[in-house]
Amino acid sequence: MRNGAQDRGPTSSGPDRDAARGFADALRDQAHGYAGKRRADALRVVSDVGDAIQDTGAGFDGLPQVKAFFDQAALGVDGLAEDMSRRSFGEMYDEVRAAARRRPVLTAAAAMLAGVALYRLINPPGIRPVPRSRALVPVDVLPTPDL
Repeated sequence: MRNGAQDRGPTSSGPDRDAARGFADALRDQAHGYAGKRRADALRVVSDVGDAIQDTGAGFDGLPQVKAFFDQAALGVDGLAEDMSRRSFGEMYDEVRAAARRRPVLTAAAAMLAGVALYRLINPPGIRPVPRSRALVPVDVLPTPDL
């Protein structure tokens, strides 16, 4: 009695397999290109945020403590941009994953905050119905006691 594994015969590396491999390679290259472009965009945004913080801090020349706070924040953001430029996407992902495992409560709180922000962004506020208990009723509609 023969089973299905014996009926298949030898595996082929014919043109169908080569076409599938070429398609997979092209798809992988396109994904890497897209990720590289998004990474460059993210680096540009982080750098712009650092510049904006630096510019905001420049307006506090009369308050040296506040100006120093903004300068330190701008340095931190610039350091983040430099760190992002040196690392690959996989390294950054692994680091974020390790940080999430070290502080699960903070990760859950950040996820909840992001979820609430996303909900508020997607679901714009509309006109809320007024509860009947607080609805204004015109005076002429009220029943008048018969005196």
